[in-house]
Amino acid sequence: MNDNVKVDVWADVMCPWCYIGKRRLEEAAAVFSAGGPGEGRHLDIEFHSFELASDIAIGHTQSVLDYNVNEKGMDEGDATALLARITTRARAIGLDLHFESALLTNTSLAHQLIHYAAAHGKQLEAEEALFVAYFTQGRNVSDIEELGSIAQELGLDRDDAVRALEADEFLDAVHADEAAARAYGINSVPFFVIDGKYAVEGVQSTALIASALETAWAERSTAALA
Repeated sequence: MNDNVKVDVWADVMCPWCYIGKRRLEEAAAVFSAGGPGEGRHLDIEFHSFELASDIAIGHTQSVLDYNVNEKGMDEGDATALLARITTRARAIGLDLHFESALLTNTSLAHQLIHYAAAHGKQLEAEEALFVAYFTQGRNVSDIEELGSIAQELGLDRDDAVRALEADEFLDAVHADEAAARAYGINSVPFFVIDGKYAVEGVQSTALIASALETAWAERSTAALA
């Protein structure tokens, strides 16, 4: 048996827990692929759109701190401490987050770029590039020209990517992902669905994700022998 285990992931590129969850999934994938008997122990990972701040106008940006204070009603001291804790937690697994320069914004166009990249075989690379652009480089991931530059850095056709974004070519795909999330009852991210049967919600340990992957693989193996 060599069919890949399917992992569907709902995430937003400006969600720090999603970035941490992506790394944990990658770690779990390495454990899963290396462990146990059998060939073809690999994953088919697909990311799906989930917008955390769809109410923000496209193109408008603000700091993460200001958003938490002004829009979420958090105390400034508590908000600052929270961002510091997340930064420390992310650093422990090699992620470099800079909330002081991150530009919180509407991510609809960023999700459209991910779908565009997926159509050209580079979805996972685009997901990672957008996390880095947002959290580490302080780039505006709702600006079409900036997104065009990110596409070019991925080896994609910049002009064609900009054309697709300007035409909202993949907006229906974003909406379809969000409709699927509602159907699953997903209201927070990250959210992982393994082989369409097993859900892993939030930031979980590498071991827990790997265990869920093993469960899905074992079920496939049992079915194949039946």
